[in-house]
Amino acid sequence: MKKLEKEAVLKERVILVGAVSFFIFILPYILHLAINGIQPAMNVGFEEIDQTIQVEVDGRTVSIRLESYLVGALARSTENRYQDETLKAVAVILRSNAVCAIMEERAVDRDSFYTDEELRILWGEEYEKNLQRYQDAVKATEGIVIFYNGEIAEVPFHKISAGETRDGEILAQNLPYVQSVPSAEDMYADGYYVTMEIAGETLGGDFAIVSRDPWGYVLTVKVKGEELSGEEFRRKYGLPSACFEYDKKEDSYVFYVRGKGHGFGLSIYGADALAGKGRSFSEILQYYYPGIEIRKENREDIHA
Repeated sequence: MKKLEKEAVLKERVILVGAVSFFIFILPYILHLAINGIQPAMNVGFEEIDQTIQVEVDGRTVSIRLESYLVGALARSTENRYQDETLKAVAVILRSNAVCAIMEERAVDRDSFYTDEELRILWGEEYEKNLQRYQDAVKATEGIVIFYNGEIAEVPFHKISAGETRDGEILAQNLPYVQSVPSAEDMYADGYYVTMEIAGETLGGDFAIVSRDPWGYVLTVKVKGEELSGEEFRRKYGLPSACFEYDKKEDSYVFYVRGKGHGFGLSIYGADALAGKGRSFSEILQYYYPGIEIRKENREDIHA
C-alpha cells in the first residue's frame, strides 16, 4: 500500500485508537500526581529538568518521555527513505525545539508527532524495521542540541526549499542563525513544482499579490478585500508553499508553486542531498544554520 493510502487509513482509524492512546499517555501522569502530588515549578538548567514534554491532547495536557516523543516527532517530520545522517540532523532540531518548549513550560501540539499505534498503522509490516532506524537516530544524538550565543536555540525547518532558503531577518523574532543558503538540490525533489487551480468565486475577482520577499515567497495577498500573509493564505487554501505565481482564467486562478513549507532553516530534502555526499549530521546543521554550535545538553562535548 502506498504511503498516501496508508495515511488515509491512519486518519480514519485514529479516532478509534484515540481514547486508548489518551489513556496510555495520561496514566503515568495520573499515577505520578497520586503518589507525589502537584509540584511547584522551579527555575533550573536544562540538565536538571525531568526529561518529559507536555503535549496537548483533546484539550488536556499530557506528560510524555522526551526521547519517546522524539521518535514519533521524527517519524511525523520525515520519511524512512531518508539517510541516517538526515534523520539524526532532524532529531537534533526536534530535541532543541522540544527543550525550548520544556524550559518555557509550553505544551507542544498533538499533531507534532505520531503515537506508537499510529506508526503501526502507517508502517504496517515495516513497523519493526522502521522503528529501529528512528530509535537509532534519536539514540545516536541523545542529549545533543543546538546552541547559539550560549543558549539553546529553537530553529525552524521545512520539507523543500524553492532552491534557496530564506533569511530569518524578515521573521518577527529576527533569528540571526537562520540565514539564506543555496539548496539547489531541492529543485529535483518530487513535489518541488506543483500546479493548483482554485475557483474564482473562492478568491474573488480582486485577488492579487501585494508583496513578496527577495526569495520569491509571497508576503501579503489581497483576497476579497482582505489582506492575508502569504503563510496564512497558503495554509488556508492548501498550497504547499507561499512561493508562487498565478494566472487568472475566466472562472478560476491557476497557481504555480515551488517548494514545500515556509522555506526557513533546514530543508529536509536538501539535507538528505548533503548526507548523500558524505556530510555528517552536525555538518548539515552548521550549513543550514551558520554560527551555531552542536553540543551535549550539559554544554560540553562540542560536535564538529
